[in-house]
Amino acid sequence: VKIGKILIMEKIYNSNNYTIEVLYHIGAYENSIHFIFDEATKTCAIVDPAWEPDLFLKKIKDKGYTLTDIWITHWHGDHTNAVDDLANKTGAKITAGVNEVPYLNIENQVHTVDDGDTIKLGDIEIKIIETPGHTAGGICYLLDEHLIAGDTLFVYGVGICSLAGSNPVTLFHSLKKLMSQVPDDIHLLCGHNYGSEITTTIAEQKKANPFLLIEDEDTFVRYRMHVHDSTRSYPMSPMTLDEVNALL
Repeated sequence: VKIGKILIMEKIYNSNNYTIEVLYHIGAYENSIHFIFDEATKTCAIVDPAWEPDLFLKKIKDKGYTLTDIWITHWHGDHTNAVDDLANKTGAKITAGVNEVPYLNIENQVHTVDDGDTIKLGDIEIKIIETPGHTAGGICYLLDEHLIAGDTLFVYGVGICSLAGSNPVTLFHSLKKLMSQVPDDIHLLCGHNYGSEITTTIAEQKKANPFLLIEDEDTFVRYRMHVHDSTRSYPMSPMTLDEVNALL
C-alpha cells in the first residue's frame, strides 16, 4: 500500500467475524501495527500505535470504521508513542495490563486488565494472557484465530530482557504458560517482523523456535542473555534442538 510517497507493506488476515490488517516496518524501530476490524459494528481496535497516528486514522476512516479501542501490549515507546494523540483525537478507550501501568508514559486514562480477563470489540471476545518477562506486565491478546503477542514471542524468537521491568526467568515461565493456553492452530502476530516468515502457527513455533525448544530455566536464561544475540542473525529462521544445544 502506498501512503504519500512511502510504500508500506500491508497484510490482511481474515476470520469469521473480524479482519486484522497489519502495517509492517513502521517508524524508526520498524514496528508492526495491528488493526482489528469488527465488521458487525464497524468499530476498530488498534494495537500498540506508534509513529504515524494521522496515517492510522486516515486508514480507519477510509475503510468506513470508527476507532473505539487502543490496546497496549507493553510500555516501550515504539509501541505507545502515538497512544495519546489517537486518544485525544478520537476518545478511544485505552487498555493495558495492570502490572504495566507503573511504566506507562501516557496522559489519558488507562483501563487495566488482568491475566485471564476477557475484553470485547463489538461482539468479538478477546482473552487477555499476561506474559511478563520482556516487560514487567506485558500482555498478549488472544482472538479466535490469532494471537497478538507484542514483543513477547516473535516468529522464531522472543523479546529482549535488558530494559526496565524485564526478567528472563519470568519470560521463560510466561512462554510455558502461553504454549499451554494457546491452541496449536492459532496464527502468531508479532510486534516486529523479525522472522524468516511473516507469521506461522503456534505449532510451528513449538517445533522450531529455539526459545521454546529449551526445557530448563537456567539454560533458557543463559541462551537469552549471553548466547542468542551473538550467534543469531536476522531474519530469524527455524532451528532444531541439536542446533541450539551446539551453541550452549
